[in-house]
Amino acid sequence: MIARTLIGALALAVAGPAVAAAERLAPGVLVDVDAGRAIVADAAGYAQAVSLADGASAWISSEPAFPLLETPGRLLALGRIEARGVGLLLLLDPADGSVLDRIAFDVPEDVVASVMPRPKAQFSVQAQATPEGARLFWREVAAPLRGAVYGDGSDEPRISEGAFDLVLDARRSLAIPLRDAVAPAAGPTPDLAPGERLSTLGERQFRGLADASAMSSAPVADATFGARWQWTVQVRGAGRAIVGPALPYAYLPFAVSGSTLVYRTEPAAWIDANGRTAGHPARLAAWDLARGVARWHVDVLDPVYRGPMPP
Repeated sequence: MIARTLIGALALAVAGPAVAAAERLAPGVLVDVDAGRAIVADAAGYAQAVSLADGASAWISSEPAFPLLETPGRLLALGRIEARGVGLLLLLDPADGSVLDRIAFDVPEDVVASVMPRPKAQFSVQAQATPEGARLFWREVAAPLRGAVYGDGSDEPRISEGAFDLVLDARRSLAIPLRDAVAPAAGPTPDLAPGERLSTLGERQFRGLADASAMSSAPVADATFGARWQWTVQVRGAGRAIVGPALPYAYLPFAVSGSTLVYRTEPAAWIDANGRTAGHPARLAAWDLARGVARWHVDVLDPVYRGPMPP
């Protein structure tokens, strides 16, 4: 695996440490509850810092960047490079989105290290913080085009995966491959175990970001979807549960910042009361728990290809 540092790694040494760091809510969505902000990959694939209070954008990156991990003073993102066999990591300043460094890493020559939606292939990557920087795990699932086969005669989906350690210091940035097979550490399940549940919520409960809040949902009749799910939310340590939105989803990745419930939705489509098709793309949305109204939403990148398949 090859690593290249293209501009000033020294900038990492002089950058001031951040007060807090955002945590991964969903792929391409990092949320900092204490600071009241999110960093997302927008619908075009650019990193964007969003206020949880009103959805206003503080900055947008100058080039495509898929947020992976924030550590004090730097934001790690996957850049966009369409060439096969090589990937690009970006180190951004979380204060303004400017690029501090670029690091190239190798993947197999038939892999495209891009999370942009593509027919018949999907690339994903996860990052976990380490004392030296980060450990990254990548995976591509690819299928041959209709009626085609790979060189070995197989027509089954092909899975390529690997991992490397990213070492960051003031002098150099290195991507070091891991030869032994490794997998990302398993995170907590969305469902709360009986001993983790709150007495004020329903029987089945779901975990909020960093286990700081919990949610239960109950079905309610709905003319459009047949049923929606009425959310009830509680911050751990708070005195009472609060009724939230009624959504078409029993669970979505969510967090609570002050009186704001923020959640990442999948794309949705439906037939409205006039018989017309309606819907929305993948979103990061906010609900005002104090007033019981939707507050804002921003469209985010959907890495799943949903268009027509090639012949």
